[in-house]
Amino acid sequence: MADRLRFHPLVAADLSEALQWYDEISIGLGNRFRESVDARFDEIAKHPEQFALAYDDVRFTRLRSFPYIILFRERGIVVHLLGVFHGASDPEKWRERSTAP
Repeated sequence: MADRLRFHPLVAADLSEALQWYDEISIGLGNRFRESVDARFDEIAKHPEQFALAYDDVRFTRLRSFPYIILFRERGIVVHLLGVFHGASDPEKWRERSTAP
């Protein structure tokens, strides 16, 4: 099921930045963040349609226990993960990411 996920090139940077932040706060917190992200990725891959629309055809989900959201778009059988953003980040940043090729 995970093979239906495609990652925007900046998703790795999103995750790296957040992981570094949580690792600096507390030992093991970064690992818990990553586990939360991975669990959501699995849920998105299995049932992307269950998540609410953020705008246009872009859907989102919140992470449990962390103030982050994941934005994605379903295109046929492929789910394009657009980003992992802090909930307080500028929504224009999300929209820019969704319109980039």
